[in-house]
Amino acid sequence: MALFKFGTSNMSLGVDIGTSAVKIVQLKKTPNGPELTGYAFGPIPQGAVEEGQIKDAATISSVIKDLLKNAKIKPDRSFASISGQNVIMRFTKLPIMTDEELEQTVRIEAEQYVPYAIDEVSITFAKLAELAEEEGGGKYSILLVVAQKELVDSYMNVLKQAGMAAEVIDVDTIAALNALENSIGQTANSQEGGEVVAIIDTGSRTTNISVLKSGVLMFTRNIPIAGNNITQMLMNVMKQEFEQAENIKVNEAEVSISDSGGNEIAEVVKTTVEELASEIRRSFDYFKAQSREPLIHRIILSGGSSNLKNFNTYLSNELGVDVYMGNPLEGITVTAPDTELLYNNLQQFTVAIGLAMRGVVD
Repeated sequence: MALFKFGTSNMSLGVDIGTSAVKIVQLKKTPNGPELTGYAFGPIPQGAVEEGQIKDAATISSVIKDLLKNAKIKPDRSFASISGQNVIMRFTKLPIMTDEELEQTVRIEAEQYVPYAIDEVSITFAKLAELAEEEGGGKYSILLVVAQKELVDSYMNVLKQAGMAAEVIDVDTIAALNALENSIGQTANSQEGGEVVAIIDTGSRTTNISVLKSGVLMFTRNIPIAGNNITQMLMNVMKQEFEQAENIKVNEAEVSISDSGGNEIAEVVKTTVEELASEIRRSFDYFKAQSREPLIHRIILSGGSSNLKNFNTYLSNELGVDVYMGNPLEGITVTAPDTELLYNNLQQFTVAIGLAMRGVVD
């Protein structure tokens, strides 16, 4: 497993194996920047992936093979990811030293966070920034990432069965940030001293919160409240099976944003979104207390569940922060045929785009 490892090949494939679907994106490196030349999207059966763990490798590899074949995508350099909920991510500060020395120091540092035998885990790190004098100069801000080798190997093996060799197994949190780098970039109204931007990536199973200052990651947290919680509520209240409830959520549901309430579906949805907003607020409060940053200046939404009608307006009202939709295709030319599915489900492709960028961005 590695972070921020960029290659030089001309083509790159990002494979995002989610709880409910596989998303694949192919990018090409060109003199004018990345070019999206192919993509694929396919549902996977319930239970094939649970809590970020692959339970039915044969089914997942078969889905990937079929998607590649139907989309006429050749599996060149490939990059995949595991869920941020299944890794340990910690921020630390270490003295400035060589990369070789850092590698050894990070391993020692990581041992205090690892509840497993050290030889059972993969450990990697990223240098986020060199700290300014007022922040304790002479040190690096370091992100430590630890994952069980068994989990990493399970994703590698699924891709191998599908005829691919993953160059890197990343973390979906980091892949999403890579895809949204241009959206995160400082705006014309950026505050003096550095703008603080929160990325809220809401999928089917988890919501990830990442907070960056001046483009540098400072905080991340996974919340086990996301799209499937809304689907489950609709199943319970409306006495529907999963597929019917999911269809209602996607095509009919919205978040009620008026005090007078809305229809039954809107009120059911609001119950879950209220809980999620409370957890986001708690996360922001914790970040502010730890970092001494008084404000979150912008929120950028990502992930398939962020498309829920009125979700952005509700969060903005509740949190008192301007909310925008992220654009993972910003800075990318799209030449793939039949792009309707891509644009209709763009937020769901964020992680796959970020993964593919590893192979085409210097």
